[in-house]
Amino acid sequence: MDGIAARDIASVTLRPRDRRRSTRVGVMIMATLRATRGFFDCMVLDVSVGGAKLAMGDHVVLTTGLNATLIMTPYGALRAQVVWQRLSIAGIRFLDPPAEVAAMLGDLVPATETPPPL
Repeated sequence: MDGIAARDIASVTLRPRDRRRSTRVGVMIMATLRATRGFFDCMVLDVSVGGAKLAMGDHVVLTTGLNATLIMTPYGALRAQVVWQRLSIAGIRFLDPPAEVAAMLGDLVPATETPPPL
């Protein structure tokens, strides 16, 4: 993947407060995002049973609400929806139930969800 700058990743990685229900695990897994407009190479930067953060190529523009499939070899394919994109970094939520995602990803992610901080 060309054009993913460290500053792009850093600009959306540091957050003062995390509202997610699921614990995210930092990873670096090459994957493919399949959408209606085609297939896009990406890198999964973090993942949980609820979703993932992806580094996309410079010229990939995803529409919020777009349904797609994240294909991660050897884990399989997960149905997803684009939640946000800033520069070359995008956030997706998985449409499959958390238990199914946990079973597919195995030891890669914690199987349980945690409540958001107060």
